[in-house]
Amino acid sequence: MIPRIALVGMPNVGKTALFNKLTGSFQRVANFPGVTVEKKTGWVSENGEKILEVIDLPGIYSLDATTLDEKVTKDFLLKKENATSADLFVLVLDATNLDKSLFLALQLKELGYPLVIALNLMDEAKKRNLSLDLEKFSYKLNAIIVPTSASSGEGVRELVHSIKSELVKCHHVDLTIPEHFQKVFRSPSYVSNVFKEIDELLNEVTITKLRPDTFTEKVDSVVLHPFWGIVLLFSILLIIFQTLFSWASPLQDLIEAGFGLAGSFASENLSNTLLKSLVVDGMISGVGGVLVFLPQIVLLFLFIQFLEDLGYLGRAAFLMDSFMRRIGLPGKAVIPLLSSHACAIPGMLSTRVIDNHRERLITMLVIPLTTCSARLPVYAILISALIPNVSIGGMPWLKLPGLVLFGLYMLGFLSALLVSLVLKKTLPQSSPSMLLMELPPYRVPSIKNLLLVMKNKAMIFIKKAGGIILIVSMVIWVLVTFPQKDGITQIEQSYAADIGRVFEPVFRPLGFDWRITTALIPSIGAREVVVSALSLVLSVEGENEKGMKDALLTHFGAGTLVALLIWFVFAPQCISTFAVMKRETDSYKWPVIMVLYTMTMAYVFAFLARQIVLIWS
Repeated sequence: MIPRIALVGMPNVGKTALFNKLTGSFQRVANFPGVTVEKKTGWVSENGEKILEVIDLPGIYSLDATTLDEKVTKDFLLKKENATSADLFVLVLDATNLDKSLFLALQLKELGYPLVIALNLMDEAKKRNLSLDLEKFSYKLNAIIVPTSASSGEGVRELVHSIKSELVKCHHVDLTIPEHFQKVFRSPSYVSNVFKEIDELLNEVTITKLRPDTFTEKVDSVVLHPFWGIVLLFSILLIIFQTLFSWASPLQDLIEAGFGLAGSFASENLSNTLLKSLVVDGMISGVGGVLVFLPQIVLLFLFIQFLEDLGYLGRAAFLMDSFMRRIGLPGKAVIPLLSSHACAIPGMLSTRVIDNHRERLITMLVIPLTTCSARLPVYAILISALIPNVSIGGMPWLKLPGLVLFGLYMLGFLSALLVSLVLKKTLPQSSPSMLLMELPPYRVPSIKNLLLVMKNKAMIFIKKAGGIILIVSMVIWVLVTFPQKDGITQIEQSYAADIGRVFEPVFRPLGFDWRITTALIPSIGAREVVVSALSLVLSVEGENEKGMKDALLTHFGAGTLVALLIWFVFAPQCISTFAVMKRETDSYKWPVIMVLYTMTMAYVFAFLARQIVLIWS
């Protein structure tokens, strides 16, 4: 059996970067048994053979866990609630912040854990004049200490060697902790004694002390400024959404051309009419209509990961804390709300960092109003159909489509803040939580780590397109193709038309006919399916050669497309988000409330938007 090791440490110590360096592409993401906290598992490989299984545990400050993420790590460490454990623990310490990260180290030492310590960020610590007596340090902690730099890979090979050596020596340790000892963790005298021990330990092992990080202080004087910090935050967001259109466009053209060639090849080599239609209109057109937006989605994930690795996201939470509390949300809610722009599910799971139940519930209820990446393909195709790609004010970098996209994201975000204010007034009051978080120093993100994140996110999206979207596209093709009369498709009498017409009366005030309502049904499973569904419907009708953008405007008109755009700003998230919220709240009540209020907002504002466009035009 492959030995299992677990990486444990405080947040922002470079633990995940070290995990990526150890495992490379040999990793997968799942959930811990019984909970929906993300678990990253990977394997260290030598000569093509897996030699170590590695688990990246959620960050934890001490064994006195407060958040749900920390509780998962605590249960893993203490083997509670049938949690699995590891053969060896790799404790990752921040060499630039030892006075805080040593707290967990002393707790684990006291409990007799088999440890290897990765003293990470040593390159940065040395630049700031830190020098340690590592031999004495290792003796005091009773563990092998390996200096590492996860960003450059320095010390990683030595770390693997030390892990293998320690696995040979270490024996199974019964880590059943008495209940009375667990209560000691919260004792003020215990905490005071641990910090006193940390001070004594550092005095003994420190040769030259760490210089203050003046660079971080200077940058924070601007980034955390109550006025300029807000200006900077919104400028960064505007640049991101401008870039999503300008940088992604050439790659999108290549993908579109590739699927065009695939469609032409299939048309020329398939003689059976039905099979040709299934492959070209159902499979290639359906999947290609979504995959063409892969560059924009990957770029969005890249920017979010870059800001997180840089150390900026935590500062955005700190900056917005005062404002957020006035509308019923804690500053910590900024991180779930921002991460929900990638996907609402991890955003909802990241609300576990919020201790206060009421504030966490409000955050989960408003997360669906933030724009997840699955809506990006819908926005992109509708904006392209409605908005000309022109510059504003003679500035070539400021394009109108990018500004509209930014406006849609801000509309969703501001709506989330407004709804949270309403919920603050209506939900039962409770004592507010306080913002307590570690602001890491600014660090240059690892290009390799960013590329690995992009690769993983791209593979997840491609698998989704190759699975859910392909299946849904084929089902829709069947619905719009049959029944046939004398071998000819009559789409007005198809099964899809019958299904769409059932819902058409409800959505007719929004300008949605049976084609749009048919496309909205599978979007419950995945938002981006709308694009392939509409592409498929228009393709079967024989209008695809005009181009998807022209076909949309020709068939539905500006008023209906604007209504559809606004519908997706407010419409309920996919069924997976509903399921996660049910699990997180252990109730159907709040997910149902979420669906009802977002559906109502979507309908009302889409109706108003269409009326405004019709009056204006």
